[in-house]
Parts: sequence; C-alpha cells; structure tokens
Amino acid sequence: MIYPEQVIEEVRLRNDIVEVVSGYVKLERKGRSYWGLCPFHSEKTPSFSVEPNKQFFYCFGCNKGGSVIQFIMNIENLEFVDALKLLAERAGITLPESEDPKERERAQRRKRILELNRLAARFYFNNLVGENGLEARNYLQRRGLTEKTVRKFGLGYSPTGWDELTRMLLENKFPEDLLLDSGLSIRAKSGELIDRFRGRIMFPIFDIRGNIIGFGGRVLDGSMPKYMNSPDTPLYNKSRELYGLNYARMSSSKKLLIVEGYMDVISLHQAGIDYAVASLGTALTKMQGWILKKYSEEVIIAYDSDAAGQAATLRGLEILEEAGCNVKVLIIPEGKDPDEYVRNNGPEKFKNLIDRAISLLDYKIRVRRNMHNLDTVEDKLKLLNGIADILAEHDNPIERELYAKDYAQKYGISYESLQEEVNRRISRRNRAGDYSASVREGRGRSLAVRRDEETDTRYSELEHMLIVILCQENRLFKLISEKYGLESYKDRKAGEIARKLYRKLEENDGCVLAELVSDMDPGIASYLVRLSQTKGDIKEPEKAVRQILNRLEIMKLEDLQKQTIERIKNEQDGEIRQQLGLEFSIRAEKIAELKKMI
Repeated sequence: MIYPEQVIEEVRLRNDIVEVVSGYVKLERKGRSYWGLCPFHSEKTPSFSVEPNKQFFYCFGCNKGGSVIQFIMNIENLEFVDALKLLAERAGITLPESEDPKERERAQRRKRILELNRLAARFYFNNLVGENGLEARNYLQRRGLTEKTVRKFGLGYSPTGWDELTRMLLENKFPEDLLLDSGLSIRAKSGELIDRFRGRIMFPIFDIRGNIIGFGGRVLDGSMPKYMNSPDTPLYNKSRELYGLNYARMSSSKKLLIVEGYMDVISLHQAGIDYAVASLGTALTKMQGWILKKYSEEVIIAYDSDAAGQAATLRGLEILEEAGCNVKVLIIPEGKDPDEYVRNNGPEKFKNLIDRAISLLDYKIRVRRNMHNLDTVEDKLKLLNGIADILAEHDNPIERELYAKDYAQKYGISYESLQEEVNRRISRRNRAGDYSASVREGRGRSLAVRRDEETDTRYSELEHMLIVILCQENRLFKLISEKYGLESYKDRKAGEIARKLYRKLEENDGCVLAELVSDMDPGIASYLVRLSQTKGDIKEPEKAVRQILNRLEIMKLEDLQKQTIERIKNEQDGEIRQQLGLEFSIRAEKIAELKKMI
C-alpha cells in the first residue's frame, strides 16, 4: 500500500529517533550525538551514532544509516509498510485505508470528529455574528481585529447556555461517545452531556493542512481559567501542533516567530507579520522544535519578558538548539506582549525589533548577567565563570572569540584568561567524546553504493551531495534548480530523489534529510546519510554548491570534448572540421575558467 507523504512525515516526526533506538541499543550522549555499539554488526568500540537534531542514525563501521523508519526496517527485518505501521501504532496514529477492521474504525472515527469540528466552528462563528455575540464582537474590535481577520482565523463565540452546541450536534445524529471523544462535550455530575466551552471567544486550531483539529477559548470577563483548550483527542495533541503554522508556512519570509498566545499570532498576521506561530498552552516540545526547523531557516522567540517568560524562553532555546534551529530572541521593551506592542506602536516598529533580535549567546549571557549585581569580586567571578560555561557549549569558534573579547573588555579582565577558561571546558568535553572523531576518521571510508546499468557513476557522488546540501540549506533551492534542473541529472537514482525534493521545495514545503529518506530503500538512504555524516559538515554551503555545480559543468563539457575529438577524427568535410575545432577551443577556454573557480 502507498501512503501519502504527509502521513509518512507525521509518523517520522512523532517518533523521536533517540527514544526509539534506545529501546534496542544502549546509548550514551557525547556532545550533540548519542553513541552505542552497532546492532547491525559485531564491534567492541561504539561506532553507531544517533543525531537528535537531524533525526537520523549512522554507523561508521558498517555504513548503515537513515531515518527512524529505516532503523525499524533494519532492526526488525520489516518491509517499509510494516515498519511504518509499527511506528504509527507506537505514536498512536491511525494509518488510512488499512485492511485491519480496528484501524479502519479508528480512521473513520477521526473523519467523524473532523465533521464535528467543522460543524462546531460554524456554530461558534454564527453565534459571534448573531445577536448574542455583541459583547464578543465589541471585545474583538477593542483588540483591533478587523472583520476580514476574524473570518480568516475562523473566530467564534460559545454561548453561555449549558448545552447549546451539544444539543445541536445530537440533533444532527452524532452519538454521545463521539462528542466526548472530540472534547466538545463533557459529562456533568447529573450524567447529562454539556458544552465544554461556554461564554468564550473561540479560536479554531488548524493542522498544517487546514483541518480544524481542536479549539481554544478565552473568557470575556476576569473569570478563571482565562484560556481553555481542547483536551488531547484522536485528532489533536497540543505537543505536536503550532497555532498559525498553516498560514505561516506559506509566508515568503524564511523566518518563524514564536509567540505565546492566539491573539499575538492573529494581531501580528493582521499587521503583515505573517510568519508568527504559537505553542498551544504548553512549553515548547521537541516535536515542535523539529517542525519549526523543517519550515524555517531562522526561528525567533518573542515570549513575555517577565520571569515566567524568561524561563520559557530558556527552555525553548534548549529545545530549538537541539533541533538544529538557527535561533534568535526578540526583546520587547517595557515588558509588553507582541499584540499590545504592535497595536500601540505599529507594525514597522515591531519589524525593527525583529531585525534587532539578539543571538542565542547574547540572550543566555544577558540572563546570566541579570542574576548578578556585580558589587563584589565574588559576584563578578561567578558571572565570568558562567560566561565561560556558556561560550564553551557553543560550537561556532568565531562567535566564541568575538564574545570572549567583548566580555573580557567589559569586565576588565584579559581576553587570554577568559579564553583559557573556555578552552579548559572545551577540552574536558572533548576528552569525554574523543573517540567519536577517531571512529569517523577511521571507519567512514567506503562511499560506494550499488548502481545499475542505467547510471553514470562519475556524476553520482556530486549529484547526491547537491541533494544532501539542499536538504540542509533549503534556501539554496533557487540557485541549484536554476543551474542544475531535473533534466541535468546523469545519475538515475539521484534524479529520482531530486524530483521528489524539488517538488516539495517548489510547493514551499520545506524538507530535511531525515524526511527525504524516510520512504527510500535502506541502501540509498544509508548512502545519503553517509555523505551527510562524512562530507556534509560544510561551513560555507553556498560556496560548496557553486564548486559542485562548476565540477559538474566541467565534467559535462569534457564529455562534449571527447565527442568532438571523435567527430573531428571521422569528419571528411574540411569546413565542418574547422567549425568543430572552433567549438573545441571555445569549450576549452570555458573549462579553464571554471577550473580557476574551484
């Protein structure tokens, strides 16, 4: 059976590879990776690595690698569909159109809950625009929302009566147990069904495809709880959804801005900042981190600046850093939230704040600085040791040096002494994971992969490297696709993979390597992951891409040169021979120019 790409990706995202692999292999964290003895071949020194931020595994000994799906295929000796089913069951996902009667029943139940949610959203909207929605409409107007924005986000109002929605749904022949499963109704102490949401502004929660999977509700008065969300249901899990992502992923910006609430997202979208999203009443999760990485090149956190907001920001930074996101923090003056700031100061000033968002390092050090009053030498020493800890954890040596110089000057110590403390911490960390580098160096040699007769192997590695880099840097799609379209691929398998990747990127649907390889044959998946692990640590990806494109162009021109030589040898007509010779000379000059650029 063939499953839609969205289903395969949901299964992958909801199965953390570290958690899955840990069920089979004892893993130990070393730096950013986890290491253990490979389950696929016999060894005494660990060469099997799991990358949590990239969500794939790779063994430097036997060269097996791939996403969580290939791991299960290999470890359980399963075909792709069976591995997908195992992981879907583990994550509580019902795969579509299964032959299993229980799975088909669960899939049908999900469809029915979608119908319920659509009806409920229409009911809430009609209440908002009707005579009973005046107070709610006035509230939204005071918050500065236009009618167009209200309609775009499907806002509504749940009436104050006990069971108005429930009665309407029962009249439409939906059974009680389905209303309870959907989270729209709850059972009262009397045993009767009543509405979960009453007297609240209603915010439909959409999944990435625009389906209504749940609701959030906000009171109009000061009663508590101020916000109420749908419980987890067969459709909705707050840990894996981001409010507003269905719109934000379509933004021309390559950023995603994380804010705290529904109104923040809606106000920012109305103000033209259409890449805002919010986590749903919970701390940012690892799954949300991977999703943010998939759909953006830069993630900016804009939580409140109070103590709770700072704590949430630090937790979020850890999650996003582990997911491999390029992270910044937006500081809003005077402790205001984004909705209030953009209404009082306008969108341009808020965009200026976004442009001035500070780096991950800056924010961590700023928070550490606020913990000390620096009145004593002891306090200053604690701060500087804290800064050394933070810098030592950071991977970019250029940023480490710049920050070390800046803070050494700021606090009146020598750069050399601060850098020495940073280096001491880095050395301790490196000694703990020292063997991993030697494993990479000694065991990652073979990059061969089986090919069939339709493949031109000379182009193979370069074309696959283009694919690997493009998965890491989606922003380079225009450069690569314009210079090396699908018709340019000489390696048949690389061309097939590129076709899938180009299509996803053309549809503005970002793609990471673990996602790309999820439904691939384990052999080619291992090959791509192998390239990523042994040759994919590229400091200047755009420069690397241009060099690869130049090498591919040189190979193509050299092939034409060989053909031209053969034609000259066999050509009797002097004029044609002269024309071929001219073409050869022009091509030779072009090859020489390209070689200078490599």
